[in-house]
Amino acid sequence: MGCMLGVDGDTAVYEREAAEWKKYGVSIRRVQTMYEAVKLLKQDDDYIFVGINGDSVPDLMPMLPIMRDMTDTPIYILSSNFTAEKKVKAMSLGADIFDRYNDDTRQNVLLALEILKTQDRWASRPQKQLDVLVCRDIILSKPRRKAFVEGAEVKLGRKEFDILQALMDNFGHVVEHKKLLQEIWGENYSEKDADVLWRTVNRLRVKLSRERSAGEYIEIERGVGYIFKI
Repeated sequence: MGCMLGVDGDTAVYEREAAEWKKYGVSIRRVQTMYEAVKLLKQDDDYIFVGINGDSVPDLMPMLPIMRDMTDTPIYILSSNFTAEKKVKAMSLGADIFDRYNDDTRQNVLLALEILKTQDRWASRPQKQLDVLVCRDIILSKPRRKAFVEGAEVKLGRKEFDILQALMDNFGHVVEHKKLLQEIWGENYSEKDADVLWRTVNRLRVKLSRERSAGEYIEIERGVGYIFKI
């Protein structure tokens, strides 16, 4: 039948689910976080659906809308802590299905299979990966203007975000100061704006570095511009 992407931090649950899905010709490529899942989807979107254990994935809700931005693969979430409020929130953030986890693994699999059989519309939905940039440990959602480092959101100012997007769009290539100034401040930029660019890039480098040394992602090419390093 195909391969599903499983997001499950509970090894015991995963092993039960994988054994049951195997009976129906479905293999599972498992990751433990939404951050890992988004990175895999960027590389390969050829999954029959994304199955998520809502009880074992701490970054589920923050990363769910980012996953929705980048793919139209069905997103199926099960949780033993099911409530109507949680279902409404999950569906509003991009889940296609949010349901109660059943201790009988076979029932969970059968429910998913029945839903998939009736959702032929998913088969022809286009991919949306251009809405999300993934470079090394950083995930950037253009429509939501959000950036994540290793799955943790980093709060960026407007120009910090614009600069990061410009550098990630040119991943591995030097972006000249002039090009950044024209793209972000406009053709009529001033020398004052050039000073602001320098200070803004320095703030951005520190925010992205987290516990690393500043500048690990963005490198300064003196007298030329900046590069998001490979």
